Amino acid sequence: MADRARGLISRGRRIAVIAAASGGLAVAGWAGAAFAVSGGGYSGYQQGCQPYDSDYATPSGQTYAGCHNGALNVESGGTTNGDPNDSNTKYAQVGIDQAPIDNNAQSTPTPYSLGAPGTTTSPHDGCIAVNTAGTNGQPAPAGQGPTTPDQAQANDSSCQPNSNGAGFALNFDYYQYYCPIADTLGMKCEDATPGQTTFTPSTGSTVNYQPIVDNGVLIYYGMDDNSDAGEHDGLGPYSSPAGTPNAGATNNSSDGGALMILLTPKGATNTPSQTNPEGVLNASMGFCADGICTEGTTYKQTVYHGCGAPDSNGYAPCDSGTPNDANVYDYAPKGNPANDPSVNNESANCNSGDSTSTNSTNCGSGGMDAYRSATPANENVEPGFQLYSDPDPQRSPAAPSPFWPTPALYIGTCGVYAGSPATTGNFFTSPMTAGGQQITNADGQLAIDPNPSAC
Repeated sequence: MADRARGLISRGRRIAVIAAASGGLAVAGWAGAAFAVSGGGYSGYQQGCQPYDSDYATPSGQTYAGCHNGALNVESGGTTNGDPNDSNTKYAQVGIDQAPIDNNAQSTPTPYSLGAPGTTTSPHDGCIAVNTAGTNGQPAPAGQGPTTPDQAQANDSSCQPNSNGAGFALNFDYYQYYCPIADTLGMKCEDATPGQTTFTPSTGSTVNYQPIVDNGVLIYYGMDDNSDAGEHDGLGPYSSPAGTPNAGATNNSSDGGALMILLTPKGATNTPSQTNPEGVLNASMGFCADGICTEGTTYKQTVYHGCGAPDSNGYAPCDSGTPNDANVYDYAPKGNPANDPSVNNESANCNSGDSTSTNSTNCGSGGMDAYRSATPANENVEPGFQLYSDPDPQRSPAAPSPFWPTPALYIGTCGVYAGSPATTGNFFTSPMTAGGQQITNADGQLAIDPNPSAC
């Protein structure tokens, strides 16, 4: 949580609301990009965001064009490590624009503090695009700075018309109509310069079906808590400019989650395994809030990239001996707790909350990049249910000891795990076996994995 002053009650309610939002959609219906929300396959690219767009020090009242707090995409089903490829063809997109930081905005008196109607932090603008040839949607170019919300809305490149196919692109801001009415009723809008609503039809005849034939169909829904009255909870050029210890830790929002449904008919020929037991229809849903993450999934999926990730720009190379892969619920990857530094070594006072929580006093001279260099390149979830501590060093843990690090729980095709060094670790002091089967790990967790080499 970026704004630590909101307290534990505020923190806890975000967990419930993000879960409810993702669950509600479930009932109703990395290739080249890293992400910090360590659950559900959340991707900054899928949200139309660059890795730095959630910087907690972004100037008040400014946002990044095309960056969406909430995003719903229907696209071709290409995946890498279980996550959507950036190159997927998007056939339908819905995006709600990122809200700016505005400490003076009034919020609704609800468990999730949405900006009140008429304020700059209320979700009032965004875009919708549908096209048979693909929407051409993509984030704004890297390096493009933030602007006022109305300029950002006008420059949104994530939902674009495509004259080759049939469909439309709608860029909307209902404040264009609401605010004049509200003003006449004495409820003056804080957002004095709302964006414009534009509708652009496309009448082409191309139907780009080959990506679906090749890779199937993927439905992605993602949400982060920048929609919470403009809260920003990440690092970026204002808080961690190039050359500073935390520059490579810039890695999108730390709180939020995603839901994915993947239909891949060609997967019927895949051989079932512990990590991918079913190849045709898969789904995952996960989220993180204040250092606590959870996910249910039917297939193996990478939810966080540690050392060597492209977005670190060389600031967080892999330390010698750091594993390439780890499972998020195992706090001693490859038998060594040092391979999970955000759980075992990083102070809870080091996070992306504010200037104090990112300084060398709390994060050490190497900053968050040093923790990331010691974190496996791919932090994975496995088929089943898992509750775990966020492996991202910019997470902002809320729970006090002994509930930080979050006591893990995993039940699925790869066995059963439970506990943490501060809970079960008080009873299990070293790896234990029973009948030749390991039942605890080097971090004092209950760890029963009948075939660890498979997972």
